Amino acid sequence: MTLEARRVSRVSEDAFSKCLVEGDPQSEKHARRIKQRAVAISIALQSLALVVLVLFPLLSKGERISLKNATPIPPYAPIGNHHEATPNPGARTPAPCRFCKPPTVSPIIVSHDRTTSPERDDSPGDSVPGLPSGPGTPGGKIPTNPHPVPPPPENPVVRHSISEPAQMAQLIRRVEPIYPLLAKQTHLEGRVELRAIISTAGTIESLEVISGDPLLIQSALAAVREWRYRPTILNGSPIEVETRITVIYTLSH
Repeated sequence: MTLEARRVSRVSEDAFSKCLVEGDPQSEKHARRIKQRAVAISIALQSLALVVLVLFPLLSKGERISLKNATPIPPYAPIGNHHEATPNPGARTPAPCRFCKPPTVSPIIVSHDRTTSPERDDSPGDSVPGLPSGPGTPGGKIPTNPHPVPPPPENPVVRHSISEPAQMAQLIRRVEPIYPLLAKQTHLEGRVELRAIISTAGTIESLEVISGDPLLIQSALAAVREWRYRPTILNGSPIEVETRITVIYTLSH
């Protein structure tokens, strides 16, 4: 084989080996590393740009809003809170005149005689206008009361407080109370205390409950209203009496 043929074969082998470089595992590993670095750098740059876009509006002062086209709001005062206008401290208001000179002086002089005559007629025609009518003023009359107070009664009723045992001795008619059915069924026992006012005739004038079970109160009131007492006499005249009455409810066992 000649020298030129050998050179041609070597050149063709080198070109063929260069064409097969892509299939080399080392070259593929190197290319893969380059791609990974490029992807990592790209992600880092994008993250940095995103952080800058987010933090820039927060850290910056922001743009100043222009008020050229803003509609002014009139200063309306709140409802129910009216304040008087403060006076100008520089301006002085003149003080009101208490003793002022009249603008014009009347040329007519009227003299009054201060001496009083011993005989003065206090007739209605001489009454002074502007003064209230009364016994001390000219032409006055004695005022009358539009609501006269009635005179006290000739024999005023006197009321005395008497103990319960002493008043029970004056009892001439006693009506026993009816035991309520519900209280009897529930075996309820107890006592009802009343404050009573006895009239001059010995009848019950008013009753007031002091204490007692609600189931027994109405029965006690109905019975005590029928009680009658002897009139209590003091200094020869009957008097009203205020006392206490106790009604006891017991069941026979």
